Amino acid sequence: MNGTRTFTHLISVTLLFLWGSVLLYFYASGRIIHYLPPDGIFQPMVLVAGIGLMILGLFNLFTLSAAEHDCGHDHGTPCNDPTHHHSHAKAHTHDHDHDHGCCGDHDHNPKHSHDHDHDHGCCGGHDHSHTHAHQAEHSHAHGMLEESGWTGRFVAIAILAIPLTLAALNTPDQFSPNAIANKGLYNPNYSDNSRRDEFSLKKAVDPSTPLQTLPAVATNTPSSQPDAPPSADGAEEPKSMTGGSSSAGSEPPPTQSYGSFTLADLEAQVPKSEAGNFILDVPEIYYTGGDIEVQKVLTGQPVETIAQILPEKVNNDDGHRLRIFRMLVQCCAADARPYSIPVDFGKKAPEYKEMTWVKIIGTMDYQQEGGQTVPILKATSVEETTAPDQTMIY
Repeated sequence: MNGTRTFTHLISVTLLFLWGSVLLYFYASGRIIHYLPPDGIFQPMVLVAGIGLMILGLFNLFTLSAAEHDCGHDHGTPCNDPTHHHSHAKAHTHDHDHDHGCCGDHDHNPKHSHDHDHDHGCCGGHDHSHTHAHQAEHSHAHGMLEESGWTGRFVAIAILAIPLTLAALNTPDQFSPNAIANKGLYNPNYSDNSRRDEFSLKKAVDPSTPLQTLPAVATNTPSSQPDAPPSADGAEEPKSMTGGSSSAGSEPPPTQSYGSFTLADLEAQVPKSEAGNFILDVPEIYYTGGDIEVQKVLTGQPVETIAQILPEKVNNDDGHRLRIFRMLVQCCAADARPYSIPVDFGKKAPEYKEMTWVKIIGTMDYQQEGGQTVPILKATSVEETTAPDQTMIY
């Protein structure tokens, strides 16, 4: 194996080790949890792929000096030379030695090159020799690293190695605020049913089949009237704490009732903190916006949750609100979606660095805003906290 062939072989082995090492690093360091769910085959497949690439790299390394297959014909350069150029010359030699003496004897010696030596002796001897060479050329391709020039080789190596290395070292394990906003942070649909069965507080009933549809009434109650939870027949919706109501001419969609739900059900199905607060994840709070039965029970109840925080950019003219959210993943980080609710402090909201993890305690309220029932956590306390083991919910 010549020097060029050895170099390209070693580069191929190095690239296999690099790709395998990155996969094993993400798996062993735990960073993989930010990209793939812990259940299912996705994370194990990353481990299997990393081990497979390392084994393939070792195999190629140990076979570096193995003799290559004999090509069976002479190329002018060694068969294992990646720059070899196959040139097949077919030489047809018909070598005729004509010894005519006196215009007589012919000695024919056929060979593979039209080579005629005529010795005509006394019959006006002339000697003529003909050589015909037929060239048929073809080349064998051995891949970019072998058949390209040095510039092509270095470009190929850079493409395979540099982006992967930079991504492994510099990619953050969370979305940026802009990315989260672009994924729909500020335009949630609280009537969405796509994953309600996973996060509904009604564990004993089928949340996918509403038992009845209750008419939604736009809140136009005078601000002097105290807040009231919705009645059983849906005649009254909770009014906005800030006096807001649904847009003129637009009626909020009907609120669904997914079966009976009582305070006893809430206490039986939702854990409490030592202080007596119901511990709920943001998606669980999010989905209460579409279930009037749960709203009736949860309104005014103390709730505690952990989430990330960002500024509130809708319905926040007085600056009293922040927005908290959690990311939900269906398959992998690429399909992650923010589930968010507003937090109202009743006064100027405190300042926090974007994406900070906080523990918020407050009481639940529901208000008509933007044509839908919005669950709002009225904060009584907020403090920074450490991120949970799984920053995204799967």
